[in-house]
Amino acid sequence: MNRKQRFWGLRLGKQMIFLALLGLSFLTGCATPAQNPSLYTGAGLGAALGAGIGAAANHRNPWKGAAIGALLGGAGGGVAGEVYGRSQTPYQPQPQGYYQPPQQGNYQPQPYYGPPGS
Repeated sequence: MNRKQRFWGLRLGKQMIFLALLGLSFLTGCATPAQNPSLYTGAGLGAALGAGIGAAANHRNPWKGAAIGALLGGAGGGVAGEVYGRSQTPYQPQPQGYYQPPQQGNYQPQPYYGPPGS
């Protein structure tokens, strides 16, 4: 009996618990706060570069090499992107909704003394 047959031969309760835990683990990744965009850029570039190098390095099974290279390159690129992003100006997410930029200089409104001539 191979592994797929053993897994699907389990009772339905065990399969549902496994699938529910897998779904919850994916949802927790969506609940993280806003991150530095350099992290995503670095991870994407690292994964692409790692997949290319991994596919070229593994002549017997290029798909396996690409998968391993993408995982390692994505992790390394994400770390490098985060470090690069922290060395730059701090990331400030854009405000949502109505935004009024701060006034420049020492602007103070003129006092109102009533209608002229009174």
